[in-house]
Amino acid sequence: MTGKCFKNRNMCQAANVMHHKIKTNLQTEPNKISKYLNRPFPNQISDNQKWFDTFGIGFLIAVALIIFQPFGIDNLTIKYKNLLLSGFGIIYSTVNFLYYTISQKIFRNANWTVKNEIIVSLLIFFVVGVFNWLYAVAWIPAFTFSIASFVQFQYYTLTFGALPVLFFALIIENQNLKNAINSANIINKAIALQNIVEPVKTIQLNGFTLKIDDILYFNSYQNYIDIVVYQNNTTKKLLHRTTLKQLTAQLADHPQFVQCHKSFIVNKEKIQRAEGNSQGLILTLKNCNETIPVSRSYVNLLKNKITNIN
Repeated sequence: MTGKCFKNRNMCQAANVMHHKIKTNLQTEPNKISKYLNRPFPNQISDNQKWFDTFGIGFLIAVALIIFQPFGIDNLTIKYKNLLLSGFGIIYSTVNFLYYTISQKIFRNANWTVKNEIIVSLLIFFVVGVFNWLYAVAWIPAFTFSIASFVQFQYYTLTFGALPVLFFALIIENQNLKNAINSANIINKAIALQNIVEPVKTIQLNGFTLKIDDILYFNSYQNYIDIVVYQNNTTKKLLHRTTLKQLTAQLADHPQFVQCHKSFIVNKEKIQRAEGNSQGLILTLKNCNETIPVSRSYVNLLKNKITNIN
């Protein structure tokens, strides 16, 4: 009897442990998914990536349709079949080209994430699916103007086009993240080796006489600049009426200052740590609670300045 009770007690304990593990996994998995979806994603891609995504993938879609002829296309007997199939690749390229033309203005300053990229990509392919359907109804007799064929083409577009594109997007995101982390590590090693001992220098900025060592960073918006300084154990902002272009000219003789973003110039000697993400870097400064973004286009400039590479 005692043996049975002991055995049952062990079984109950094992069941409780298993229940706890399952409950913990159910709680942590949504957090992991949410964290991944909210990871930064580059919304400012290079011209090479843009042209490949627009015309390269459009070309691959056309070639794949001609070679593999999925979804029963191989059973169609129509004139100029290969030419008509190429039209689907042209539709993708046209819609994507229009998207890039418009989005660079609309989403230029947005804090883009993986979730944003997935949602917008799905919307693009919905639009592509609409035009694919209209194109097929107009030129391929086998397809009719109906809800069934509309749904059918949305499915075709999603499975044949969207999934590969999302796959390539995630590859790009991971590669950008890897490059940024590598750059951050190089910068952090250089910062750790810095031993800055310089005489006190000042700079004149529109009536302000400031010690260079007090300046943390500059933040530009419209025709104004926030000069963020650390003085008397306090971080504060000084408003300066000028443009970033004019400020850059004023700082030309002071190599401590490096532009790291279209809106930010940072005092490289105040950088405490750099962290990489797929959009570039995030800088943590000494005596500053705010983090400073580094655009991917400025990562190499900052890295070279900190490691003293001209």
